Amino acid sequence: MVYIDINILSDKIEFSIFRNFSNNKKILKRNEIIFPICYSSPQRLNYIRNLMGSFIEEYNIGHYKVNIGNLDRDEDIKVLIDEMREVIKIEGVLEELFISKGVKTWR
Repeated sequence: MVYIDINILSDKIEFSIFRNFSNNKKILKRNEIIFPICYSSPQRLNYIRNLMGSFIEEYNIGHYKVNIGNLDRDEDIKVLIDEMREVIKIEGVLEELFISKGVKTWR
């Protein structure tokens, strides 16, 4: 079975795609997606959805886990809330994509 582990940060997504063979983890791809600054929010969400959709098909991903990062930084609460709005939108788009492709949650 192929899994994807995703960490959503305010400025990028870090992810690892791996195959699990009887308690041995073989990493197939580990990378990050930097959000294009020139994209508007809807363009950014579409960009992320399209990229992740191609990974699902290319690697035949069967399970996913989404983590949200940047929650423990010592930062002004208004800035943190503004950043988290975008992260929550990204998480929603990814959850919808995985569900529509039949990928199951992995915990």
